[in-house]
Amino acid sequence: MDLTLTQKIIAELNNQDCSIGQLKDATGATYPEITTALKQLVDEGKAKHCFDSDSALTYQLIKQPFWRI
Repeated sequence: MDLTLTQKIIAELNNQDCSIGQLKDATGATYPEITTALKQLVDEGKAKHCFDSDSALTYQLIKQPFWRI
């Protein structure tokens, strides 16, 4: 079964916070495809962006309370 780009991004974000470049390397998708998928995840409240210790923009999954899963 082939995973969708959004599923691949979620799988990567489950492992660690990722920048768009890291997601590009992991998924092989283009930057526009990745930013579209990330926007959808952010709009759905499943992911958020933040800055890491090096001031790089990264994305992370929002942990859902167990009663909302």
